[in-house]
Amino acid sequence: MEPTNGFFVFAPFPLGTLDGGGNAFANFLLGQPVVFLQGGGNFYRGLRGHAFNLYGQDTWKVSRRFTVNYGLRYEVPSPYTEIHNYQNLWIPGRQSTVFPSAPTGLLYPGDKGVPRGLIPTDRAAFAPRVGLAWDVTGNGRWLVTSAYGIFYDPYYTGSGGPLQDPISAPPYLQTPQVSVPNFADPFNGQNPFNGSFAHPMTLLVLNPNLRLPYAQDWNLNVERAFGADWLLEVGYIGTKGTKLPRFIEANPAVYIPGQSTQDNADQRRLYSGCTVTGAAPCTYSSVGEIAGIADSSYNALQVSLRKRFSHGLSMLASYTFSKTLDDVSSFNITGSASQSVAGENDLAQNPFDVKSEWGRSMFDSRHRLVVSYQWNLPWFAHAQNWYGRILDNWQVNGITTFMSNTPFTVYDSSNPSLQGSAPEISGFFSSRPNIVGNPNTGTCPNGSAARAPQCWFNTNAFQHAQIGQFGNVGRNTMDGPAFQQWDFSAIKSIPIHERMNLQFRAEFFNIFNNVNFQLPNNDINSPNFGQIVAARPGRIIQLALKFAF
Repeated sequence: MEPTNGFFVFAPFPLGTLDGGGNAFANFLLGQPVVFLQGGGNFYRGLRGHAFNLYGQDTWKVSRRFTVNYGLRYEVPSPYTEIHNYQNLWIPGRQSTVFPSAPTGLLYPGDKGVPRGLIPTDRAAFAPRVGLAWDVTGNGRWLVTSAYGIFYDPYYTGSGGPLQDPISAPPYLQTPQVSVPNFADPFNGQNPFNGSFAHPMTLLVLNPNLRLPYAQDWNLNVERAFGADWLLEVGYIGTKGTKLPRFIEANPAVYIPGQSTQDNADQRRLYSGCTVTGAAPCTYSSVGEIAGIADSSYNALQVSLRKRFSHGLSMLASYTFSKTLDDVSSFNITGSASQSVAGENDLAQNPFDVKSEWGRSMFDSRHRLVVSYQWNLPWFAHAQNWYGRILDNWQVNGITTFMSNTPFTVYDSSNPSLQGSAPEISGFFSSRPNIVGNPNTGTCPNGSAARAPQCWFNTNAFQHAQIGQFGNVGRNTMDGPAFQQWDFSAIKSIPIHERMNLQFRAEFFNIFNNVNFQLPNNDINSPNFGQIVAARPGRIIQLALKFAF
C-alpha cells in the first residue's frame, strides 16, 4: 500500500461559535482542523475505452437563392473499463456478490446490473443538424441564415471527474476521512491502509444512471453588405444544455434537533452505517457522486459591424446582449481549495433540493462590447529623408472591451446548516446566509455607502441562518464590478534587405491604467465581508525587437 500526503481543512469552527464567531486561521494556529483526508493504496490503473462515430450529410440547392444543408451524426462512446475491474459503484442497500466482504452499498463489475464500464453504453445518441441560407435579393447583399443542431459530449468516457472513479475505488485505494481530527495524529496511532476497507470511507463515484450530456444549438442571422467592404450582421443565438454532469453529495447529513453538532456530521449521514448515540465506527463519510442532472440555457442578441481590410484599415465591432442560466457553472472548479471562486461551489447548498440552485451562470455578463482595429498609417510612405524613414511603415492596432458585471454568491463559511464536509469535491461548505434587506442601498458598518470598493454591498442586508437551516440567499444573486480595458499596440517595420527586416513592437495592455476591481469578499464571516481588496492588473508595457530573415 502506498499512502500519499493527506490534507487538512480548516474552517471557522469547531473552535468558534455557530453564529459565525470563529476564524479559520485561528483554528490553524491552534492546530484544530475540521477534517483530514488521505489516500493510500494501489494507484495503478489500466483504462480502456473506444468510440464509434458515423455521420452523413447532404446539400440541397432548392433554388439559385436558397440552400439547405442537413445531416445526421450517430455516436456510441463506451464508458471506460479497467483491465482488473478496479472500479466500483455505490448503491445504498445492495450487497456485492463479486466482493462479498465489501460493505453494503459498494458494487463491482460483474454484480447484477453492473457492467464492466459501471454504467450502460448510451446507444441513442442521434444528433441531427440542419442549416438554411437565403440570398434575399439574389445579389449577395442581403443574406438570411438559420441553423439547428444537437451535439453530444462524451463526458463520461474519462474527461475530468469520471477518471477519478477507478482511481478512488476501495479497497484498491482507500480515502479515509476523519472529522475534527487530532492534528498531530489524525488516525490515533492506527494504520488505515492495511488492505481492508477503511472506516469511514470517502467515495467518489458515478451515478449508475449517468448518460451522455448534450446541447441543442440554434441561431437566426441577418447579414447586410453595403459599400465596398462593410458587413452588418444581426443574429439570435440560443443554446440549451441537458443532462450535464455535476457533483452532488449522495450521503448528506440530516439535521436532528437537539443532537446535531459540527462534530457529528458523519453520524448523521443518511447511509453512514452508524448513529449519533452508537459507538460503532461509521462505514461511510462523504460520497461525491457525478450525476447527469444539471441543465443550462443561453440566449443572446449579437450585432457586429465588420470592415474588411482595405485602404490600410480594418475593424470589427461586436455587441452581445445575453443571459445565461444554469444549475452549476463549474465542475471541480476549486478542488479541495478552501476558497471559492465567486462563491461558486460544486456542491448545492441543500443536497435535498439541488434544483433550487438554478440561477445566473458565474460568467453571465448581460452586455459586452468589443471593438478591434488595425490601421496601417499612410503618412510618409516611401519617404527618402531621415524623419520620413522613422515615421513610415507604422501599424497601430487596438482592442477595446466593455463588459457589464458578472454575478457572485454570498456564502457562510460557519456552516449553520451543519452539513458534513466533502473534501473529495470541495474544501469549503456551501451554506448561505439569509437576506433581510436590500444589499444595493444603505451603508456598511464602516460608514461607507454601498457600491464603493470599501462597501460594495450593504452587509447589514445579510444575517446568519438559524442552526440546522439553509439560508434563503439564492445562487449568483449579487452583481460584481463592471469591466473595461483598452489594449493598444504600435508596430514599425524596418526593411534592411530584400530578405531581411527588423520589426519593432510596442504593446500596451490596459493603456489608460483603468482600475478593474475584482469581486468583493463574499463570506459573511470575514472581517472584509463586502469589501473589494484586489484588482486586475494595471498598465503593462511590452517592447520587442524582431529580426526576420
